[in-house]
Amino acid sequence: MFKAWLKEKFKKPVDFHWLLTMQANKTLSGIEAFNEWLQDSDSQRCQIVRDLEHDADLLKFEIGKKLVDTFVTPLDREDIYDLSQLLDEVINGAKSLVREIEALGKPQNETLIKEICNELVNGTKHLQSAFANLKTNIKEATSEATLARKSQNKLGKLYQQAIHNLLQDDDLKKIIILTEIYRGMLSIGDKIDLVGEKLLHTIIKIY
Repeated sequence: MFKAWLKEKFKKPVDFHWLLTMQANKTLSGIEAFNEWLQDSDSQRCQIVRDLEHDADLLKFEIGKKLVDTFVTPLDREDIYDLSQLLDEVINGAKSLVREIEALGKPQNETLIKEICNELVNGTKHLQSAFANLKTNIKEATSEATLARKSQNKLGKLYQQAIHNLLQDDDLKKIIILTEIYRGMLSIGDKIDLVGEKLLHTIIKIY
C-alpha cells in the first residue's frame, strides 16, 4: 500500500508550463477570432470564439484536476491556479462581448474599434509569448509580461479618444451602443493586464 502511494506521488511530473502555454494559445486564438469577426461585416454570429472558449475551459479544468492530483509542481500551486483562472477571464470576456454585440448590433467602419481590438490581440500575443518562455527563458518571459501590461496603457488612451469622439455625435442610440462595446473591450484589456501582473509576481517569487 505504501509503495503504491509512493509510486503515485513520485510519478512523472505534470508539465504545467505546457498546459498553461496551451491555455494561453487558445486564449490568443479566441481574441484573434473575435478581432476577425468584429471586422467582418458579413458575419453576424461568432461561434468560433465560443468554441475556443470551451476548449480553453477544458484546459483550465485539466490544470485544476492535475493540481489536486500532483504532489510536486514547478511553480507555487496557487500561482498556477491563479494564472489559469485569470487567463480564462480574458477569453470569457471576449465571449461575453460577442454575445452583447450580437444583441446590440455590430458597428460598421469604426476605426477606433479596430485599433482597440488590434491592441487586444497585441497584448494577448505578449501574454502567450510570456507563458511560452516561462520555463526556458525567464528574461524573455519577464519582458513579454511587461509588454502585455503596457498594452493596457495604449488601450486606455484609445478608449479615452473613442469616448471623446463619440460624445461629439448626436445619435444617442449609437452613443449608447458604442459606449457599451468600448467598455467591454477595455474590460478585456484590464484582464490581460491582470494576467501580466500575476506572471511578473510569479517570476519574482520563483526566480
